[in-house]
Amino acid sequence: MKMKKNSFFKKVFAVVAALLLLGVSNAYAQEERNLLGLAMSKDGWKGDILEPTAIFPDKQMIKAQLGDLSPQMREDIRAKGELAKEYNWPVIPVSSYLDFVRTGDRTRMQGFRNERVGHLKQLVLAELAAQEGEYIDAIIDGTWAICEQSTWAMSAHLTIQKYGSGVPDINDPIIDLGVGEVANLLSWVYFYFRSELESVSPLLALRIEQEISERVIEPYLAREDFWWMGFESSFVNNWNPWCNYNVLMSAIMVERDKEKQLAILEKTALSVDKFINYYKTDGACEEGPAYWDHAAGKMIEYLDLLSSITAGELDISQEEIIRNMGNYIRFTHIGEEYYVNFADASAKISAHPGIIYRYGEYIDDPALKGFAAAIVEDSSKKSWIIDGSLDRALHNVALADQLTSYPPYREKEALVYYPDTQVMAARTEGGLFLAAKGGHNNESHNHNDVGSFILYYNTQPIFLDIGVETYSAKTFSKDRYSIWTMQSDYHNLPQVNGQSQLNGAEYKAAISTLSEGKRRVDYSIDIAPAYPADAHVEQWIRTYSLFTGRDYLVIQDSYELDQQLSPNQLNFMCAYAPDLSQPNKVLIPLPDGSIAALILPEGQFEVAVEEKILTDGQLLKAWSQEKLYKLSLTERKPELKGSWELELKMVKP
Repeated sequence: MKMKKNSFFKKVFAVVAALLLLGVSNAYAQEERNLLGLAMSKDGWKGDILEPTAIFPDKQMIKAQLGDLSPQMREDIRAKGELAKEYNWPVIPVSSYLDFVRTGDRTRMQGFRNERVGHLKQLVLAELAAQEGEYIDAIIDGTWAICEQSTWAMSAHLTIQKYGSGVPDINDPIIDLGVGEVANLLSWVYFYFRSELESVSPLLALRIEQEISERVIEPYLAREDFWWMGFESSFVNNWNPWCNYNVLMSAIMVERDKEKQLAILEKTALSVDKFINYYKTDGACEEGPAYWDHAAGKMIEYLDLLSSITAGELDISQEEIIRNMGNYIRFTHIGEEYYVNFADASAKISAHPGIIYRYGEYIDDPALKGFAAAIVEDSSKKSWIIDGSLDRALHNVALADQLTSYPPYREKEALVYYPDTQVMAARTEGGLFLAAKGGHNNESHNHNDVGSFILYYNTQPIFLDIGVETYSAKTFSKDRYSIWTMQSDYHNLPQVNGQSQLNGAEYKAAISTLSEGKRRVDYSIDIAPAYPADAHVEQWIRTYSLFTGRDYLVIQDSYELDQQLSPNQLNFMCAYAPDLSQPNKVLIPLPDGSIAALILPEGQFEVAVEEKILTDGQLLKAWSQEKLYKLSLTERKPELKGSWELELKMVKP
């Protein structure tokens, strides 16, 4: 595997090093770039919006594109369409919404909702492929059933209602991810089948217009207090581009009032500016690669649509931050389905090649497009074209030939550093991969993990980040940090004086510095401020030193306490059972027969291993095994001031 140095790192590290020498802190203030607002204020922008028929394929073209799919995929579309024809569109029980209030469970309600949305998607694809009218009645049934729902919002998101969670309030239409996705789906039904609906009854197409107007267009224009818009809050996340994309798509496809269309376009652009402003210049996704698809990926869907409907007048594709945000998914790829994961991100993700390719197209980046092509070529899953939402599927069908014929790009960066977000990743020539982070404990989808790291060897996890369990009401409540996966003790971090890290922006890395030698990378973080006052820690410098030519890692801790109350303990989360049979050494066998040998300072630590049984479906899916292991090294002779080095060497079979 070829590796190269990241040119972005070279530019930005020089700047950061200079700032550190001048004593400038790592504190970050949101940058008011307002790229879309500036683009709209230019003299060339006249407010013209193209019709959707000018930018999307007509029915004959989409039929031809679907006809170019493999025989197996065409049969899959037909078979799923036939199955969906038999669906009887049961009502979503109100008790399933109440589950979230009563037990914190959101899965039953979402199961009903996903069935409805999924079946309607399959009916639309099947009819577009055949275009013989055999699925039209079923499409009408599905469309009507969804229009009859009291809300399109998810049960977990009804907290936005004035009455709060529980029973949906038809008099208080809110816009969340669920509302946007359903509106998008019905917009495609309207776009492709409006004439068929009207031939049955004009009321059918009018019903779609009415529901999208009342549930999406009017609330969006009337309100600025939905938190995800960013108008009344400095915090935004993936909800922002995701909701704004679906709102704009619905307005373009269904809304007939041109003044309202333009108002939606302008307001969504100003809202998406808040999302771009929230990002740091390095382009790293706080929510991790697993969320990139719904963060930067949704942003590029929005920006691509905006550029298309304005004939390229509103285009920010060459802005540095937009380019950096796109390449984050490529730079954080470890190998196979593994990506750098911190916070709520899962270690394994099925990246969506279609949206990665579209991002590469938007910013004109051959490497990013080639990365998408490599994902397609390396994956045994060929159904990516029609997976996901109907919107994604239709876009994928349109670009499938182009993507599958594009030259794959597999070159990996030897070193990547995101100085604003404080995340680094480096790999050796032999396959040892390290990623580590500084940051703070109030990041989006936060875990208490300042200073943590992950380590892989040839795409096999040695020390891992667990990820997150299936979301429940507790996940986003005041009790979030009572969940074990959120706690620093279950990350690759020390417990200091018996104390674990706490959540909050004030619990952060004091310094975060990276230096690169000829065949060595050192990343140092002072993690002391991430711990409470009861830890009595003045300084705790953790340094990761990766020797790029030797498959060799050194972890160094150097600390100072003002009181010594309890032995410090180093914790490491392992995928495979550590072998403690040899003194001052921990052996971690990997599936390919190689062994990660962690060499300890002689006599300095008591070593123990705790089995962690996995019962949660999300974690079982992520790790494909029923247990993980927590390796703990506890100081034998605690002192006020100390240091040590742990060496990790790879022993090949």
